[in-house]
Formats: sequence, C-alpha cells, structure tokens
Amino acid sequence: MRRSYKAFTLIELLVVIAIIAILAAILFPVFAQARERARDASCASNMKQLALSLKMYQADYDERMMAPGDLPTTDASGAVCDDQKRQPNGLDIVRMMGGGTEYLLRPYIKNKQIFKCPSDTGENYWGRSSSGWPWANCDWFKTPSSYHFRHVMEMGDNGWGPAHNDGVWIGNPEAGMGQQASLVVFYEAASFHQEKLPLFGGVHPEGDGSAAIRANPRRTFNASFADGHVKVYRMNHKDPAWDTNHDMNWVLYSTAGGGGLANGSDFKQ
Repeated sequence: MRRSYKAFTLIELLVVIAIIAILAAILFPVFAQARERARDASCASNMKQLALSLKMYQADYDERMMAPGDLPTTDASGAVCDDQKRQPNGLDIVRMMGGGTEYLLRPYIKNKQIFKCPSDTGENYWGRSSSGWPWANCDWFKTPSSYHFRHVMEMGDNGWGPAHNDGVWIGNPEAGMGQQASLVVFYEAASFHQEKLPLFGGVHPEGDGSAAIRANPRRTFNASFADGHVKVYRMNHKDPAWDTNHDMNWVLYSTAGGGGLANGSDFKQ
C-alpha cells in the first residue's frame, strides 16, 4: 500500500516567509532601540563615575577643579613635550579630550573604558586622536575620551579678564562655583544617543550651532554636574544663542559681575 505525504505548497511557504519578514521588520528596530537605551544607561553610569572621581580629585587638591594646567609638561624621559600656554580655549579642550581627563582622574578610575561612551564610534572630535599637536608625544595624550570637560572650569580665581593672558590657568575653587547642582562639568562630546552630532559651534556640521539647535530642538545628551549627579540635558532655543564663536563650553556662562563662576553665574535657567 502506498503511503501519501502532504507537503507545504509554494504559496504557503511564501506566506510564512512574508510573515517572518514582517515580524523581523517590526522587531529589529525595537531591538536596536533597546540596545541603544542600554548603551545610554552605560554611558550615564560612566559619567556618574567621572563626576564622583572629580569630587575625589577636588578633595585631594585643596577643593579645586582639575585643569589642563595640572598636566605634566614633560614625558617619562624628562623631555619637554608641551611648552605651550594652558588657557581656557579650544586647545585645552583637545588636551583634556585627548587624554588629560583620563590622566588626571586615573588614580580614582582604574578602568579606561569608563572614559568611552559605548555609542561613541570614534570620530575625531576636537582632534582628540590627532598626532600633530605639539603635546601629542606627552605620555598623558594617549586615551581619547568621549566626555567633554568644560574649559570654563579653569577660570581660576581671577575671572576671564585679568588672567586671560597668563601662561597657565588653574582650576576653580569649589567654594566659588555658585549653584553646583545646576553647573555642568562634563557632557558627551556628541549627542551620541540622538542625532549623533557634535555639541559645539564653529566646527559643527551645520557650521552654526544656533541654527542646528533650532533645527533639532529635541537634542539631548548626558551631563555630569558639579555636585556629582548626572542627568539628561536637553538643548533648545531658550538657551543663549550659539554662533560660530561659542560652544557648549560657554553656553551657560556669564561674565556678569566681573567674570568667574561665583554668585551662581553659570547655571540652567
């Protein structure tokens, strides 16, 4: 007696394949979003550790903020590797993002991965990985960071005007920093978990930060504050206008009252 076997028809197979394709199209974006949320949470955890390590640094150094002026000017052999001025400008941003942050906080954070956001794909923000800087051979310029230490934190005691031409600026004293719970000290170098665009003007893809913010009013990023907490920060057109000469370092900064960060001159309205 012959035994009959029933198989799927071609139409049935096509229907099953179509259903699988539809489910994949629905679920893959969900999985991608879940993965990005996990990366965002990991990034926020990194920034929390940075914020706490900065507090420990201050406790060890007379309650002062760290600053690029605290970085060695010589390499391990004793040869001078950085004889340039240390001032709160774009060059000091490069120093800190290119390895200065990791070097100064190394005694408090032993894991170099803490300085890298999981969503950071390695773009050369601010030249953090470039080898052509005068200090590129310094031992401390070896660990690029995803997190931007605001150079407004190296105003020292004198505010902007009197000390602007000094060779080396020192970090702000903690007692003179006003409203620390509203004072951003670290932020992501780019909106890694949203548009993935840099957060500074002048070298911004759009060229004009204020226009970019108005075009992307939902741009958010993780930020660490001077009191040690971390939260999501949202840029919008209500913040002071950006232009090609201003960036996130100064977006909340005011020179009212002679400059510096005293009297709460730097905080989110």
